[in-house]
Amino acid sequence: MKNLFFLFLFSLVAMSVRAQSFTGEKTDWHGFDRYDFVMSETTFQIKPIKATQREGAGVAGPEKGMRRCIVVVPKQAAEGNPWSWRGCYWDHQPQAEIELLKRGFHIVYITTDPDQTWEVWYNFLVNEHGLFPKPAFIGMSRGGANSFTWGTEHPDKVLAICADNPGLSQKSLMGMDKLARQDVPILNICGSIDPILNNTYAIQGVYQGNGGRMSVLIKDGTAHHPHSLQDLNIIADFIEQAYKEKSAEKPAFLPDKYKKSNFYSTDPAYSYAEYDKLWITSWGPYFTGNYNKYMFSLEGVEGLVTVIAPEKPAAGNPWIFRCDQPDGNSAVYF
Repeated sequence: MKNLFFLFLFSLVAMSVRAQSFTGEKTDWHGFDRYDFVMSETTFQIKPIKATQREGAGVAGPEKGMRRCIVVVPKQAAEGNPWSWRGCYWDHQPQAEIELLKRGFHIVYITTDPDQTWEVWYNFLVNEHGLFPKPAFIGMSRGGANSFTWGTEHPDKVLAICADNPGLSQKSLMGMDKLARQDVPILNICGSIDPILNNTYAIQGVYQGNGGRMSVLIKDGTAHHPHSLQDLNIIADFIEQAYKEKSAEKPAFLPDKYKKSNFYSTDPAYSYAEYDKLWITSWGPYFTGNYNKYMFSLEGVEGLVTVIAPEKPAAGNPWIFRCDQPDGNSAVYF
């Protein structure tokens, strides 16, 4: 009975901590509690404010020398306090983020491009308020460029990136190998007639070449707008799966030193998206599945040994000895 009392007391304290985790006057954002802040670009001091009625679900431009910051809190936070960071254009096509809130994710934002204020905001959320150390990113257009800028500069502080018709800098493109080494999954969504579609193909070439997991969804016949998808589960599932993903155990056949990457099909699939009323082309590990690829050296063997491991080995551990290098078009191996 005594233990039950302390358990009840602990639950009340925990609930109180969650309720008081962000201070200031809250407003409503699509049915969830929203907290607004301003940050000085010189002193980096963060102060709570209340969003004005005129702003509605959106956000007004900050005063000179200031940044606007937003946190939207789920009704029940998922274990570990996961969160998604909007890279730009707050409240534009927010349906995937509303779904993530329902699944226990916090949603955050700061104006506008990554600089030291983003570092301060990240530390405020993670170190002072206990959010998960790796946020997911949803970035549309310029927001996609911002997501890749932060990601390539902080590859160990990224859970996943969903980039929608993304912008891209040359510096970020050259730094994609850092994200690939951290095994950060990327989902790029783009219109088939968007003039910056080539950004997606450029990222894919570098990312896949470095063993990273990149999935692509092309919306047939659409340009730069509209962003996002009406089927909100595609984006929300992608981010939630990345959060719940568990690291694979090291296979017994591996030596002490090895390199792990990914092996997946790049064959495109063409299908009709009922929610969005359009045809889409999709490929990559999010849609087809992924296998762990290991490379290592063995004494007496010239070059590297490559082993692609199944999710669950068949009885007796059967294997195939291939004398050339399989790639994403090697359909027989999937």
